[in-house]
Amino acid sequence: MTNRKTVFAALAALALLASPALAEAGGNGHSNGGGHSGGNGNGNGGAHGNSGAAHGKSSSARGQVAKATTDTMTTVDKKTKVSSLPKEKNLHAKLGRLNSLQRNVNAYMNSKSRKFAALQAFVTQSAKAKVALTQLDALNSQLDALTSLTPDQIAAMTPEEQAALPGQISALQDQIAAQQEVVDAAAVGTDPATLDAALTDMANKPVDAEVTAWAQGVLAGKIDETAAAMQPTP
Repeated sequence: MTNRKTVFAALAALALLASPALAEAGGNGHSNGGGHSGGNGNGNGGAHGNSGAAHGKSSSARGQVAKATTDTMTTVDKKTKVSSLPKEKNLHAKLGRLNSLQRNVNAYMNSKSRKFAALQAFVTQSAKAKVALTQLDALNSQLDALTSLTPDQIAAMTPEEQAALPGQISALQDQIAAQQEVVDAAAVGTDPATLDAALTDMANKPVDAEVTAWAQGVLAGKIDETAAAMQPTP
């Protein structure tokens, strides 16, 4: 509606800009038609007067056109700014009860809410899986260090160390196999389907892709914090 009014204002201003030019042409016609010199003199004077008036009207019309153009650009600029505003406010309106996922990690671990129970379990299990995977990575790093020893490095070992090397490698391989089972077991209940079900159980509004993506971002931080709290103190 605002754009239509602005366009009408611009057209009206353009009509005003065209009217003085027509008036000036009419004035010159009367001046040339007079047969007496006095008539010519009056005609020329009228023409100058009309010319002055035309310049005044022309300036006024140009000012109105400029104002209309400025108003149009301002309206478009305002619309652009409004349309480019972040949708965070709308997102949080969609979250409803899920806004509480931003609570601190202690509240996650100690919550007694039935509605939060499924998400609490998801975060806790995901943290356990993260800790198990970290331990598996550490064992793999130890194995890589032993199996990547160069002949010169092995030659620099004592005979006892060289003799113990195959047993160390074998023991690490067994630990890795056992830890892999721990990782696989811990990963149960951390899949996207489980998360979707937990979000739906807690939410009091529809859970769409945008809400799920937001929740995943928030929960990732909570999982890291929970996993850090589970790590054994050195």
